Amino acid sequence: MAPDISCFFLLALFLVSCRATTSSDQKCIEKEANKTYNCENLGLNEIPGTLPNSTECLEFSFNVLPTIQNTTFSRLVNLTFLDLTRCLGEKIYLPDGKSGVER
Repeated sequence: MAPDISCFFLLALFLVSCRATTSSDQKCIEKEANKTYNCENLGLNEIPGTLPNSTECLEFSFNVLPTIQNTTFSRLVNLTFLDLTRCLGEKIYLPDGKSGVER
């Protein structure tokens, strides 16, 4: 009976530790207060809602955005630099909202 309990405890501990390291728990690194953020290689599939609207520079490479639409970055009104290296999903929608490029 004791081995069953210890196996259950180890399984529970493993699940908790896996939960603690999932990509959704990753945070972007603030490089310059309220202006520059590094979100590279965090396994993200969307732009974090925690980024301030004042963000000017966003390094978002090596994540996966399933689609990029003309509204994807619209709340980041001061954005002047965006790195999306190896970040594209299946579709990119052009500003007219109708045209698109599929991979």
